[in-house]
Amino acid sequence: MAFRILHLADLHLDRAFAAMGCQGDLARRRRQGLRDALRRAGTLAKERDCNVICIGGDLYEQERAGADTGRFLADTFASWQPLPVFLAPGNHDALLPQSLYARTEWSGNVHLFTSPTLEPCDLTDGITLWGLAHREPQWQGDPLAASPIDAGGIHLALFHGAELGSRPTDSPIHGPFHAAGIREHGFAAALCGHYHKRRLDTKTGLLYPGSPEPLSFDEPGGRGPAIAIITDSGMVEFEALDVNVWRALTVNAEVGGSASLDSLVDSALESIHTAAATLDPEHTLVRVDLTGDVAAAVSLDLVTVETRLREQTSLAVVRVRDLTRPGIDIEAAATERTARGAFTRTALEAMAGTDDLEESAILEDALRYGLMALSGAEVGLR
Repeated sequence: MAFRILHLADLHLDRAFAAMGCQGDLARRRRQGLRDALRRAGTLAKERDCNVICIGGDLYEQERAGADTGRFLADTFASWQPLPVFLAPGNHDALLPQSLYARTEWSGNVHLFTSPTLEPCDLTDGITLWGLAHREPQWQGDPLAASPIDAGGIHLALFHGAELGSRPTDSPIHGPFHAAGIREHGFAAALCGHYHKRRLDTKTGLLYPGSPEPLSFDEPGGRGPAIAIITDSGMVEFEALDVNVWRALTVNAEVGGSASLDSLVDSALESIHTAAATLDPEHTLVRVDLTGDVAAAVSLDLVTVETRLREQTSLAVVRVRDLTRPGIDIEAAATERTARGAFTRTALEAMAGTDDLEESAILEDALRYGLMALSGAEVGLR
């Protein structure tokens, strides 16, 4: 009979969610949603006849998690008995002396990996799980640094780490490794945490379940745990489970040609309705990217735009990024024998004279705001 492991990671209990625009009661609901996701994982494991549950780190955020979170975790895992639960601490929930892992009394079905190197634990006859713990938040060791396994049977690895060949832009590096090392070291699969985007790669044996609920606007689509299935023939298969309640998406709103704030909001509303028409508004968070050339005289107050979009859509969150350009012929403006012309020429000369990308972006904004002001618009910073 096949052996089934429900694997999840990167739950990030007690996350603030301020970066997504969640405040007050909404932030509380989002944090409660993370607890609900963990409970839901236990229910799924039983419904899908899983033999064990593995959690690959960043279960909670150490700087925000308190005693109540420890009690919640202990009670939740105890309610899953006799289903075994294997924990591999990551960088946000590193196994420090003051961590919840060290201060909480766990039920007998919980196995906490404590070594910074992979240590074995027998799951059943012929299947061994190897796990490790981050003992510090900035751990830079290679989880696969140990000598290859030469014992028989099926071996699986459980750890929190950054696979370097698929590292997302700007993702921090903790526990760096290469996917090719999974099979080279004798593992049929590596059940990992750290990247919030799901990756099920049966060719290399790499499994990232992704965060069970979206933690940023860069995590769209279905989310949830994954199941690793060890077949009777010894092969490992992966199955993704889409069970998330919350949805986060980025919507591109082409608002070029808008001559007023009302027409701009109407265009953005149409884009939102197209993208989120089938989603539950109370559990949907949208980031709207405004693009296109907009008349410089339009006063683009982002707070006003966000408020109006939220009121007219009833979405939990609407965040707006202003990526528009002023609808002005800059080349023509630069030829004018006016104050606007002189300003434009000065700004363009400064932009041409720098190779620094950050400075160039600042100068581009300065040109934008200056042209808006000279057109009589109220200037709101983006």
